[in-house]
Amino acid sequence: MKSNIKAAIILLFLFSRSMLGQQFNTDNYLTMPHGTMTFCLTAGERNATFINSFALVQNWEFFAQANLYWEKKEELLPQHFTTTIYVKYMFYENAEKTGGFAAFLGYGKSPGYYNQTQFLDRHTNLWTAVPITIPFFDNTLSWDIMPGGIVDFDYGNNKKTAWGFTYSTRLAIYQIIPQSAIVGEYYGTAGELYSEPEYKFGIRWEPNNTVVPAISYSSAVNGTPGAGFEIGVVIFSPPFLKL
Repeated sequence: MKSNIKAAIILLFLFSRSMLGQQFNTDNYLTMPHGTMTFCLTAGERNATFINSFALVQNWEFFAQANLYWEKKEELLPQHFTTTIYVKYMFYENAEKTGGFAAFLGYGKSPGYYNQTQFLDRHTNLWTAVPITIPFFDNTLSWDIMPGGIVDFDYGNNKKTAWGFTYSTRLAIYQIIPQSAIVGEYYGTAGELYSEPEYKFGIRWEPNNTVVPAISYSSAVNGTPGAGFEIGVVIFSPPFLKL
């Protein structure tokens, strides 16, 4: 495990020079400004994740994500690699630009799905989610709710179709730590594609609109290990990708 953490820190250092910090499962309603490209790298005790997004069309964002899960010999879990591609469309934003609605559609492993005995193959499943952002108390609190679903068309030894309902919610608290948000979230998957509920809390530093790093800790609600400690960073490019 120590070697995995060391590798994660090295990976983060290499990418942090070229990439805002967002390793939380729940997303908000926003799509990035038209023409922007973003890079996100998260590394922790369970896995490392890289996400690249492209805001090629107004209110649309296109993503490619890769996850490398470390080997866990004590749990007989091999090292493995998963990928997903997905698109996000923001279809409503309030007049204050502090809340709204969006929708995801993805092909590959759902970001919120993790099971210690079953790993979804990239070519056999689809997932969707609807992020909703609601501000409170003059934007001191920002609440994100993200219900969704996932279907695997080639599940288990019988290669049957299986379904799951994904749920994720996140609360960010501002104006306590300068230029920062205190973030807590809860997420999991119900149904045949069950994934043990997990909680995560952390601090997201928001010094500007270009770079946002974060640090967090996650664990499963039943006491089994979750993602553990994670560090992450996201970097936005200038808006040069307009079609």
